[in-house]
Amino acid sequence: MASPVRLLAFGDVHGTQYLNLLRASLRNIPPEGPHAILLAGDIIDRGDVGGMEVVLREVVSRFRDAPIVSVFGNDEYHEVEDHLTKNFGYVIWLNDSVTVLRIGDTTVGIVGSRGSLDRLTYWQSKNMPQLETVYRRRVAILRRLLEEVSRVSEITVLLTHYAPTYQTIRGEPEKIYPYMGCRRLEEVIREAKPDLAIHAHAHNAVVTEATVGSTRVYNVSVPARRGATYIVVSPRPRLVRPQRGQA
Repeated sequence: MASPVRLLAFGDVHGTQYLNLLRASLRNIPPEGPHAILLAGDIIDRGDVGGMEVVLREVVSRFRDAPIVSVFGNDEYHEVEDHLTKNFGYVIWLNDSVTVLRIGDTTVGIVGSRGSLDRLTYWQSKNMPQLETVYRRRVAILRRLLEEVSRVSEITVLLTHYAPTYQTIRGEPEKIYPYMGCRRLEEVIREAKPDLAIHAHAHNAVVTEATVGSTRVYNVSVPARRGATYIVVSPRPRLVRPQRGQA
């Protein structure tokens, strides 16, 4: 039987801005530590790639053997993606893509993406209007990736920067919800049934956990959580369909 998996997840450190909150919370992680570390974007601030080394040093020094999986946030500008992937090659970078980790006797499939927004921000509308098409198509891409990885994984995780539901951004002004997340992904989550959906981006959220369908959703924004989030997840029983010829 597959064993529970321990995950450490966080986003929105913004370089040194919330580094002290992150550092203090890492001291309280149970001694056995996480099996894997998930970064939900905005680890750096406004494209300043120097912040990545500072933040990663904190987690690598404590949890040397844990693989690190990361997505890009809106502050990991498109222009610095290549720099980050080349200079931090020990991080598994996901950008509308998948990785499968073998943790003990458990297979963990992670689908990673910046995520989608229901409405472009003013800056995006003015400077990158093509994102409207990107976000619309991304919903379908994430659905397909979740369905594919669920076939080979005991635990499936959706890791995004933007929120895949409005439930875990409550506390932010309601009028900006469409600029912070994508409610269309709720349908994807309900149908694809990942075990976890993890995101950041909503610094001021007062609701940081919710359930969509059978999926537990976590907002792991450091300023919202006042630190990193430690999650223990057990594989759910999967429906085994009888092969042809069986009763």
